[in-house]
Amino acid sequence: LKDAEALGLLASSTFSLQKEDPRRRNFYEKIVQHVSELSRIGYTHYTREEMLIFPYIERRGITAVPTVLWSKHDEVRLKIRLLVNLLKKEEDDERLKKEALELSRMLSDMVFRENNILYPTLKVLLSEGEWKAIKMFEKDIGYYKVEVVEEWETSAEPLLPHQIDPTVPPETYEKLPEEIKRVVGALKPDTEYSLVRENDLKLESGYLSMEELNAIFKTLPIDVTFVDKHDRVRFFSGGHRIFHRAPTVLGRPVQFCHPPRSVHIVNKILKAFKEGRKDPAEFWINMGERKIHIRYFPVLDEDGNYMGTLEVVQDITDIKKLEGEKRLLDWE
Repeated sequence: LKDAEALGLLASSTFSLQKEDPRRRNFYEKIVQHVSELSRIGYTHYTREEMLIFPYIERRGITAVPTVLWSKHDEVRLKIRLLVNLLKKEEDDERLKKEALELSRMLSDMVFRENNILYPTLKVLLSEGEWKAIKMFEKDIGYYKVEVVEEWETSAEPLLPHQIDPTVPPETYEKLPEEIKRVVGALKPDTEYSLVRENDLKLESGYLSMEELNAIFKTLPIDVTFVDKHDRVRFFSGGHRIFHRAPTVLGRPVQFCHPPRSVHIVNKILKAFKEGRKDPAEFWINMGERKIHIRYFPVLDEDGNYMGTLEVVQDITDIKKLEGEKRLLDWE
């Protein structure tokens, strides 16, 4: 809220001065810096809400509120981006002042919605286990101008959205903010879908069946080959491949999968990875009219021990042609 108010004050002060006024340049540089710092709010504070918090209330049947808030987040992000570009041009003072004051208002509105709707709702609904799970992952996203000094601790087990009981008891529902009850009406919790199925593989970041896992590797627009710590080929992705692989290479020393003239390079890469000296190795070659990017990555366990090497091959011909942005779907 302080940043929103500061932006409004800076905008009013800066653009009320004549361009010849020596104070204007100082104010202008401050507003440029301030807006630049504000851009971080989109990929820290707002992203934490969208990725970590919204799933918990959506699971309980509260979907309209996260949808509205996310839309408001995106409006703020777009407004910041617009203002950054306008400030670079330094042309239209009236437009700059208008957009800056509008951004200030939008930021203040978001703070009001959080303090009066979102946060009171979370206080009523979320258990310590849910907050513990959120705490586990929020550092990966980051914070906006918040320095975490004292770590909050709880003995509760972390609970992900798919692990909670999504039903909201009547006595809990009555404690929700009136704005929430007015918007959502009767809750319809997400109880029909079960994330974990029989025979699913439990991965670090999700659950997949063997059929799904194989299909994903076949669908990826890259070729993947894994060589274990004994330099043996253990896996390669299926589907269309740039460099052909067949099951006959499984268990084969990786040195025998390359022409003799390049084996010394293979060994050099593997040795450096095992010793932890290099990461990654990459090459790019021409295959006809196509540009092929080849990368090798050391695969390490949680303790940093070498487990093997991953080869990733991608046709980047069309990627190299991309320019500007494409944000809209152009299907017919």
